[in-house]
Amino acid sequence: MNHQTPLNWLRSFEAAARHNSFTRAAAELNLTQAAISKQIKSLESQLNCQLFKRQAHGLTLTEQGRRYWLDTHKLVEQLDKVTAQFHKRQQRQRLHIRCNISYSLLVLGQKLLPFRTQYPEAEIELTHDIWEPEKRSDNAHIEIGYQLISDDLNDEYTRLLSHDKLFPIMAADLADEADEAVDTLPLIHVSGYYREWRWWCEQLEQQTVDKTTDPKGIHSKLVAVYRQQPKNAIHVDNSAMAYEMAAQGLGIALGRSCLAQKGLQDGSLKRVDGYCELTAPEGFVIRLTQAGQHNGLAEKLFALL
Repeated sequence: MNHQTPLNWLRSFEAAARHNSFTRAAAELNLTQAAISKQIKSLESQLNCQLFKRQAHGLTLTEQGRRYWLDTHKLVEQLDKVTAQFHKRQQRQRLHIRCNISYSLLVLGQKLLPFRTQYPEAEIELTHDIWEPEKRSDNAHIEIGYQLISDDLNDEYTRLLSHDKLFPIMAADLADEADEAVDTLPLIHVSGYYREWRWWCEQLEQQTVDKTTDPKGIHSKLVAVYRQQPKNAIHVDNSAMAYEMAAQGLGIALGRSCLAQKGLQDGSLKRVDGYCELTAPEGFVIRLTQAGQHNGLAEKLFALL
């Protein structure tokens, strides 16, 4: 004979005994009073004993019911504890990163590799949206974005990842003839940055540019191209796309040292001749959010990056 007792019977009995009421047990377990009563009767039938004395003013446990409840209560309590601990572990293994899309594509993937090797069971959710430094995420554990660098930027939960330098880049196979390419290739503009071609040209015009820093006069040509505002300029909404288009020979992009490193290393991109690079007042910043401060994986990744 099979004496396995359905768990829902035990839960109904434990709650009814604790509350001395089928009604309150039903409310706690989101069941009807009739369902609780039926399950208790089924349990009593299986045990072949009466567990409750049903009286006009309420319920009381029989002696057998009281002994059975002492053991049942401990089992149900332990089961709930195990379930809660499992859920907590599952939550700890989930990591939500809100990141600038270009940083995600060009930098973060490579940096995640050692972390992934160390924590292969971690569930990683990576999302991209418009970066607004003053707008904090409600559910991300880590945020990575591009913003102005300030003196009070670095604290326990915020850190500067890169202080970028800006310089023109183009397809590597065109770089040897850069002085000619500049005359024909359009500038590729990336929207959303505080400092782009306009800022770079303005800064360059304020500096002394001679044959030492610009031997072929290429940077001066770039400034002239920008000032002419040609109709064939290309506009994109992220650096990753700008660099890909530059690598395909479609135009000249303004490289940010942090993001352009991948293309420069794999040989698809090359700096335009000249030595003029300007330090931008912005950089990529990583932030451990309030939710991340209670997530072990997020704290480890924050330290790693």
